[in-house]
Amino acid sequence: MKIEDAKQVIDWLGAFQEQHKAEHLSPVAFGEWLQQQGHRSGSEASLPPNTDGLISMFFGFMANYAAYYARRVFRHLDLYSLTDWAFLATLEQEAPLTKTALIQKNILEKSTGTEVLKRLKKQGYIEELPNPEDRRAKLVRLSGKGQKIVAEANARIMPMGEVVTGDLTSAEKQQLLVLLQKLHQFHQPIFEGADERKLQDMLKL
Repeated sequence: MKIEDAKQVIDWLGAFQEQHKAEHLSPVAFGEWLQQQGHRSGSEASLPPNTDGLISMFFGFMANYAAYYARRVFRHLDLYSLTDWAFLATLEQEAPLTKTALIQKNILEKSTGTEVLKRLKKQGYIEELPNPEDRRAKLVRLSGKGQKIVAEANARIMPMGEVVTGDLTSAEKQQLLVLLQKLHQFHQPIFEGADERKLQDMLKL
């Protein structure tokens, strides 16, 4: 975020606080207020300043909210995080997979994904087997213990998903899903390509 953009966001936050002096202020309320300003303007050209940065910020908030709820969902299960569950759930659907493929499917960098795999193997939730197409690599799949724990976790994840989507209507959920899928299709090839020169150019580094 550029300094000029940050200053503009602070100006908008000041205007928001001025209008809501006696109310409880929250990031969600601020986002709704910004959206209302855009609707009043009647054109895309007059979106609030640094809209892209604000969207990124709220994506971060949503990831934190999901992790917050997941810690409570998994409190009575021997699972470390939502990412650990995602690895197991992926293997439930697509096993066996190479370690690299499993890590990429869950949108993690190799070092982080490797730590998740080590943890799941130590817990006995996954097992390795030879890869007939590459002797140097290993395939991974769920163990019997892993199948049991992912089934228990899946039953708890469904109610959590309803909490995460909050008070959105069915139509809003469908619209959000379409937009998220569109963003995923945009970012996935960039992530999988891992072209540092291209990334530096995109991020203006």
